[in-house]
Amino acid sequence: MFRLGKYRARRAEIRRSRAEAEQWWQVMRLPEVRASLVIVVAFWAVATTISMLREQIVRCRPDEYVNEDVCSRVSFSYTNPERVAEIRQAARDAASRVYRVKGGAFDALERRLVSLPEDVGGVVGQGLPKEVAEPMDSGSITLLKEIRRSSLEDYKKGVASYVNQLRGACRELKLVVLPVEEREKELQTPARMAVKVPRGTEAAGELVRMDVGRTYADKPTEPQRAELLGLMNGIAEQYFMSPLSANVAGFTIAALAPTHELDPELTAGEQNDAARHASVESATRKVPEKAVLVSRGGMVTQAAWKLLVEEQKAYVGSLGWGRRVQGYGGMAGVVALISAGLAVYVAMYQPRVVKNHARAVGISGLLAATLVVPVLAAIGTGPLLVFGTGPTILSAMILAIAYDRRFALGIASLHGVMVTAVLGQGIGFFLIMWMGVTTCCVLLDEVRTRSKLVEVGGATAAAMALAAGAIGGMQMDGLGVIWRNCLHGGAAGLGVGFVVLGILPFIEKTFRITTSMTLLELADVSNPLLKRLSLEAPGTYSHSLGVATLAEAAAEAIDANSLLCRVGSYYHDIGKINKSDYFCENQIDGQNRHLNLSPNVSLLIILGHVKDGAEMAKEYNLPGVIVHFIQQHHGTMLVEYFYHQACNQRGEGEVSEEEYRYPGPRPRTRETAVVMIADAVESATRAMVEPHASRIEALVHELIMKRLLDGQFDEADVTFQELSLIEKSLVKTLLSVYHGRLAYPSTVQMTHGVEAGAVKMA
Repeated sequence: MFRLGKYRARRAEIRRSRAEAEQWWQVMRLPEVRASLVIVVAFWAVATTISMLREQIVRCRPDEYVNEDVCSRVSFSYTNPERVAEIRQAARDAASRVYRVKGGAFDALERRLVSLPEDVGGVVGQGLPKEVAEPMDSGSITLLKEIRRSSLEDYKKGVASYVNQLRGACRELKLVVLPVEEREKELQTPARMAVKVPRGTEAAGELVRMDVGRTYADKPTEPQRAELLGLMNGIAEQYFMSPLSANVAGFTIAALAPTHELDPELTAGEQNDAARHASVESATRKVPEKAVLVSRGGMVTQAAWKLLVEEQKAYVGSLGWGRRVQGYGGMAGVVALISAGLAVYVAMYQPRVVKNHARAVGISGLLAATLVVPVLAAIGTGPLLVFGTGPTILSAMILAIAYDRRFALGIASLHGVMVTAVLGQGIGFFLIMWMGVTTCCVLLDEVRTRSKLVEVGGATAAAMALAAGAIGGMQMDGLGVIWRNCLHGGAAGLGVGFVVLGILPFIEKTFRITTSMTLLELADVSNPLLKRLSLEAPGTYSHSLGVATLAEAAAEAIDANSLLCRVGSYYHDIGKINKSDYFCENQIDGQNRHLNLSPNVSLLIILGHVKDGAEMAKEYNLPGVIVHFIQQHHGTMLVEYFYHQACNQRGEGEVSEEEYRYPGPRPRTRETAVVMIADAVESATRAMVEPHASRIEALVHELIMKRLLDGQFDEADVTFQELSLIEKSLVKTLLSVYHGRLAYPSTVQMTHGVEAGAVKMA
């Protein structure tokens, strides 16, 4: 018998396990679950692709001290880019500057020489121009005046012959006249012994080499002037008599303009060509296998880090496809395990995300984006404690704001494990990141002010700095390294706080959430919709303020979102603005607008304030969470007054209750359930003739039980204990409002009292 009972128990357990397995299999076959699995697989694929970039990550970071020798795993060649740049720049500087012939220099000189007799002959006394008077003496001036009177044509022919021979001599002697600035640049480059000059009209585009020593400035120095004067004197003596020949040579030196000008395009081409053909063999270094790249205790400089980058490329290139595929497969497996953990955690603690695929895609995109940033930072030279940990802390803050702290802590912790694995970092890196994640998730309970995010960022920065200091001390790093790591960790935490502060509106829009800071802005009485409510429906506005007071206190009693209840109460009846006179709280003159209406018409007006309120909320861009209060504060309750009127008119069994119920939906959160109760209680207590403690307690209990028995709280996550706490809180608040007061005597009573007292005293 004992064995039989044992076997039966075992079979029953097997059947229960099989039922659970069948139940899980049925759940997995649901369309929304299958779509969520597709999103998980897509995230795994993206995360795996991102993790493949880890092969570009170098073993050491710039400005990092190493505890052991970093050796080359393979032999490779390394070309120093700075040295290559220096070699090419030196070749570029040594390249020839290219000048082209500047036309018109000798033609202008000929015109100036031809005009000398006229310039001199038309001036009396000391009125000669300076550029003419300086190179000319009195004998030459007298001779020029004589030429003007008697042999001007012969003089012009001599000038033409002189200039032509001078042009030919300059071409033959490869003489170049440059501006002073260009001449100085030529002299400042002793390594360049020549310039290239196009031949001009003889062979356009042909370049000939000119000796730097035969280039002159258009304003020559005394040695250059003496050299030019000797050349031009010999030519001038052939066409002009003495002393005019010497003065013409001097005037030529003073008047001759630059014969060539710099050609920037040809010069740049010559320099680029020189740089391109420069030998860079001296900048290339061959590194053997097992060579020490960074010595133990040394710091990884920028030059050493570039050497390590080349070594990493050579090492990855030396691996066969078999080993690379093995590494890819292992990384994909690690990412798959963490992705599965993330999926299970989301399904356990935020099951609505499984059905809401937009939110699932948003979370996946956030985690993928905050994974790619650390990988790119690790490939580059950015500080890893800033750009490697910051994105994970950013995702933790965003999820804590969008969902809750426990969910954010779990997801961010798993994400931190993935980041640590992909970057190939140790436990110290993860602990620093995890301290930041834990701190921000614990402190980020409610965002009511902008300074809250900065305070959380500051606390996160302090926690990460302390963790970095502890990890550095444990690893026996130098004080400089520990101090730098503390600064980087603190910068990550504080920076994320400011980033979240800036992108908070986008977070609210993306995840369709409403933070306490936004609720406080909506609670401002200067809000356009609240101002309109106070002006067009003052009774409803006063009623909403009373509901807000009751709901806020009741929400605090059950640890619900009291601020959300208060703001939702402000806006729950805004639909009454359109037909405010048909609601009793706004009928100041005492006239009931429903007396001449049928119950059906009155019902449509009463029910319409819910629909009108929802449309008005969307028109004024109120958040969806406020719209829920407008739609759910009556649930599917029966409009009893007009229902009984209709029953009296048509008979008890002729009217269906379903026709006289609000369209709903029923409250789906604790906050909307609290506002539903507070709305009913506030309206009912206003109608009481003598509100005292026992009547208020009985009324509140009756209203809550009526809604409970009517099934209005079936979809709200509210318990019987919480309903009891709500009831006590409402009674307490109402008693503080309707407390007893002393009856102050009127003026007549005071007068009669004084007279009676006087008579008695008499």
